[in-house]
Amino acid sequence: MEMAMNITTNIRAIEAIKSGILNEVAKLYTELADFEDTEIYENVSGSIATIIAMDYILARRLGLEFGDIDKKISELTSIAEENGHELEKAFCDMSELRSHIGVRVPR
Repeated sequence: MEMAMNITTNIRAIEAIKSGILNEVAKLYTELADFEDTEIYENVSGSIATIIAMDYILARRLGLEFGDIDKKISELTSIAEENGHELEKAFCDMSELRSHIGVRVPR
């Protein structure tokens, strides 16, 4: 009975996290629509941080380790960098993110 309770609790947590992520994305889109207001900048960074944190927590509830996510991000950005992704070409976003993640992921 306890295992069934743990599974049910985990499923409820996953559903709550998914709902929270969607709500936060909707909030972010609304904030971005009014991004000309400089006071909104703090809200935008908070929303993005919340979405990222909730994504990590969702991954954990699904049985992944935080390091697994960091490693996958590093792999994906490396591939995008090698393939000349437009954001890499224009802004070096992929290599910068991979460098940032690389602090946490041994190569």
